[in-house]
Amino acid sequence: MKNFSNLLTLAVALFMSLGVAANNDTKVRFASFDINEARKKAGEEGKLIFVDFYASWCTPCQWMEKTTFADEEVAGIMNTDFVALKVNIDEFAGYDLKVAYEVKYLPTMLIFNSQGQLIDKVEATMSPRKLVEWLNTHNTTANKTIVRHDFNTKPAPIQAQSIESPSMKATQQEYTRAYNEKTTGHTYTVQVGVFERFDGAQGMVNNLRQLFTDVITVAHDMKDDHVVYKVRLGQFQDEESARKFKEMLKADYNMEGMVL
Repeated sequence: MKNFSNLLTLAVALFMSLGVAANNDTKVRFASFDINEARKKAGEEGKLIFVDFYASWCTPCQWMEKTTFADEEVAGIMNTDFVALKVNIDEFAGYDLKVAYEVKYLPTMLIFNSQGQLIDKVEATMSPRKLVEWLNTHNTTANKTIVRHDFNTKPAPIQAQSIESPSMKATQQEYTRAYNEKTTGHTYTVQVGVFERFDGAQGMVNNLRQLFTDVITVAHDMKDDHVVYKVRLGQFQDEESARKFKEMLKADYNMEGMVL
């Protein structure tokens, strides 16, 4: 009887441990270390690196967190074959990476191979099915080689690399100005257009660049379960400056705007 009781206890413990393991695989486990530590871990274990850029105010990012990154199939692939990181662009280190990798829209996701080389970039809200397809495209043996490091040394930091992307690329002047203003605190901007299609937003941005040298950004948002693209012009350290800029847009260009 005692042996049966011991076996029953062991079976219950095993069942519970399996249940915990299963629950851990129903959501992507994002690591807490930085991108260079991720490169070391990915190289040692022969995994890819997945980086998700987000912000607390980004509605599509919140949607992906609740749906896509909580999907069992997505979590199974990511937790097995990737070192996954989240980067908050509103934090100092996150903003540096945003600038380095030319992140202009949210969400933006990057994939690096196990050697720390950037191999793909997506600027879109992705459903679980779409993300699985994208992950599997790069989840190959060639991209997951083991990288050996000499004893008592660490790998060189990941360097920013440019890759072709369908999105617009900001000029260095825009990034420098955005960085300088970011470090001084909250900034204001004027929203001048909302589009259901990316090419519509891109067309407006191209026209604005003919008229202004101010920072131009395009933000993703969700409306009625669809992504919309919001064009924003200028970055200002105080609301009054943004309001005056909005008034100038109306008076000189007959352009409506909203201060954010």
